[in-house]
Amino acid sequence: MPVAKTRIALLLVTALMAAACGSNDTAITPSQPPNSVVETFSGTLTPFSARTHVFSANNAGDVVVQLTALDPSDTTVGLSLGTSNTFACQSSSVSTEKATLNQSLSGVTTAAGTLCVHIYDPSDDGLPGPVTYTLQVTHF
Repeated sequence: MPVAKTRIALLLVTALMAAACGSNDTAITPSQPPNSVVETFSGTLTPFSARTHVFSANNAGDVVVQLTALDPSDTTVGLSLGTSNTFACQSSSVSTEKATLNQSLSGVTTAAGTLCVHIYDPSDDGLPGPVTYTLQVTHF
């Protein structure tokens, strides 16, 4: 009789262990990082002028502005990156008054929102004439 009780106890323990080791069929899918968005803005600066281009970032992340075209190519312009409140571009500390062709300006946004890039004539004497430009903005 003790052998039968031992067998029943072993079968019961085995059954409980098998039930505890059941499979979990819930698949865990890793979240996909947001895709980057590339926007292009073009325009013309005249002496003592400025232009602001507004864009929406759907996610937090890096923001990179590159001056991809500038004519005349030896021109120096000012660039700043900031947030837009519909009326103005609130520049952050991410700016330069000495941007040249192919130069980049980088910043980070901590949340989705309306951002802006401001391009302007930084000189005291004014640009020598009209300057055409193209900006490429990469964000998330």
